[in-house]
Amino acid sequence: MTAPVLMDHVSAYAAAVRAHLADLSPEQVDDLTDGLEADLAEALEDPRGPVATGEIPIGRPSDTGAGRDAIIDLTQRFGPAAAYAAELRSAAGVEPAQARPRRRPLLDGAAGLRGRAARWAAAATQPLRTSPTGRALVGFAASLRPLWWVLRAWVLFAALLTGSASLIQVDQPFVPRTTATWLLLGLLVLASVQVGRGIGRRRRWTRRGLAGVNVAAVVLALPMLAAFDTAVHHRLASTGAYPVYIQGPATSTPPENGVFVDGMQVSNLFVYDAAGEPLSQVQIFDDRGRPVRTTYDNGVDSWSLPGVADPWMFTPSLDTDGRTRWNVYPLSGRPASELAITPGFALPEPIEGSTPRVPPAPFAQAPAIATTAQATSPAAAPAP
Repeated sequence: MTAPVLMDHVSAYAAAVRAHLADLSPEQVDDLTDGLEADLAEALEDPRGPVATGEIPIGRPSDTGAGRDAIIDLTQRFGPAAAYAAELRSAAGVEPAQARPRRRPLLDGAAGLRGRAARWAAAATQPLRTSPTGRALVGFAASLRPLWWVLRAWVLFAALLTGSASLIQVDQPFVPRTTATWLLLGLLVLASVQVGRGIGRRRRWTRRGLAGVNVAAVVLALPMLAAFDTAVHHRLASTGAYPVYIQGPATSTPPENGVFVDGMQVSNLFVYDAAGEPLSQVQIFDDRGRPVRTTYDNGVDSWSLPGVADPWMFTPSLDTDGRTRWNVYPLSGRPASELAITPGFALPEPIEGSTPRVPPAPFAQAPAIATTAQATSPAAAPAP
């Protein structure tokens, strides 16, 4: 009797055991008989076990040619299939299911399709589960289940925080920053581990709910990991932890916008009249009628000013049509000490009582400018 023929008897005995569990749901049958063929084949490989009628166990060659045509009866080794199924029920604490009401044809079709899919999956994975290498791979995969329990909890945690970021005002949803988020992640990890250990699988509705959670975690795992990787790269790039190189076509560097004096960009302009008195709310245009702007950050960046401790952030002026104007000098703004960063907003918000104002001028008065007549007339003699 060859090993393939003996494996056919093992498959037939396993099918008989499953037939005695037909009153249970397909999920329960899969849980009770997962790896049954592999367990039966491994038991037959034991040279110390009793030999069934005409049986030549796997790995134990026959001494003689006798018995090759004998009938294999695995019930002598494992007992009747009904008794074996009863032992599986007893070990798992599963009672025989009550008679179920007749389902509607649509539900019957869905159940039949699920059963056929389960049988197809069992048949497709049977070679993997019956070979030593396959059993080793299955065992290794089973040992990684705790890692999936923790990853499942983190994926659900990131998905929950991403969906409610605008409500709870978090800057990033991947790593907990507050006591509440740490507590939420801990509860999700605890629940995921308990579910992985089998708690809550006795009832059908809980099994279906847990199956839905698993499907959602699998679907969201890759997008959440990709978003986390992108957030890490952006954070490292913004802090200057490593250089970022962007490949693109070679182009000439266009001139930078703004006003430059001696190669240094200036943030503000202070205008004085001919008498040297400072002017305010002065609009400056170039020879083509374009507004002359010193800043192009729209109030996002802060600027260091000479002689001022805190950096400043500028605000635009409004014309009579309500449009913003950045060429009205000197620009007004606030020091950074009067601004507060609010999660969920792009720009810092001014604290209560703070008003925009012009920063300190480089000097209170500029030199007076001589008129045209004064500039062309001879210099007057100094008074005695």
